[in-house]
Amino acid sequence: MKIKKELLVFIAHIDDFECACFGFLFKHHLEYDKIKIITATSWDSKKSIWKENLQLLPNEILKKVTDINFKFPQRQLNSQFDSLKDRFYNEINFKSTFDILTHDENDCHTDHVVLFQIAKGMYKYTEKFVTIYSPSSTSFNPNYFLGLSEDTYQLKKRALDKYNIKHEQSYSELGYYLKSDDHYNIGRSYVLENCVNTNEFYYYEVYKILKWA
Repeated sequence: MKIKKELLVFIAHIDDFECACFGFLFKHHLEYDKIKIITATSWDSKKSIWKENLQLLPNEILKKVTDINFKFPQRQLNSQFDSLKDRFYNEINFKSTFDILTHDENDCHTDHVVLFQIAKGMYKYTEKFVTIYSPSSTSFNPNYFLGLSEDTYQLKKRALDKYNIKHEQSYSELGYYLKSDDHYNIGRSYVLENCVNTNEFYYYEVYKILKWA
């Protein structure tokens, strides 16, 4: 009998998925029977945009997706560590095999770091444990370069362009949103520095594989 397999996409904020995880689902969705997109926090001005963007996914992906939001307040996840850990671990089906896609430990956003620390507790139980690049990452050393077609890139850009930094919980209102194709396409800079024959794809996302069994 085929063993069921799940992907747990564990992200801190609405918009983190569109910014960093789009390509992983397009590339790897066939490996999974179920995909849980688990967002730790909520923010009123983003909720309706996220619901719209989720519907942009092809039906072959969307039919596998369960959308879960824990509705914790933003920027306070460190103080909610144990409660958040309990909620996340209780979403895991230990009767199936599962992979985790989450934030990287080298990230300047404290909410992101908290999610990494919680997810890392499940490291030994996963087959794949992969972290994502975000605009707040630092010292990120990717070892997985994932190309997106022009169509997928435009879909991702369309989704991200709906968000507005003026409606963000930001101390500076400088954090982003992405201002140019070059900023969107940071992943391609990594690829051009490290690879050759990279013309097949227009856009690249970058990831760090910690475990790939």
